[in-house]
Amino acid sequence: MKLARLILGGILIAAIAAGVTGWILASQNAYSHLMGAGYDSTSTMLPLGDVAGQSASTPPADVANPASSDPNAVAEGHKLFISMNCAGCHGYDAKGGMGPDLTDTYWRYGGTPTQIYQSIASGRPKGMPSWGKKLPARSIWQLTAYIQSLGGSFPANAYQAAVQGDLADKGQNKGASDQQ
Repeated sequence: MKLARLILGGILIAAIAAGVTGWILASQNAYSHLMGAGYDSTSTMLPLGDVAGQSASTPPADVANPASSDPNAVAEGHKLFISMNCAGCHGYDAKGGMGPDLTDTYWRYGGTPTQIYQSIASGRPKGMPSWGKKLPARSIWQLTAYIQSLGGSFPANAYQAAVQGDLADKGQNKGASDQQ
């Protein structure tokens, strides 16, 4: 009886260990198709978070999207937009839904490539999740390229114009400004 309990306990522990190992491996493999050579030299220049109590980081205004030279970046970004369920909040046409419209020129956190990258990687209040730990830099830049292709973003050298497109200050309730 005691030996049977010991054997059953060992089998139970082995089954739990196998399940946990399988779950870890499946989690790592779930996003393996997204992994690849990233644009790490540029992404390390971007401040993705601030130390508590410190002032907010100002992203460099002149950092262009490194994926802009990749002819497939927009198509890959669109695929990611659908597969990562961005369309669930922003709509399949990116004109908004529960999340903000990504096709207009109103951006609370700025519409330059660096600012869009930061919004995707770090997330934003009011519902934008952080994807920086789930997606490699290359994929985030591809998503940024797709969003830029929609026409509402700003070039890298238009940092001030990108942060002034905020409708929230005007009391209107639409656009990327009030939800992102």
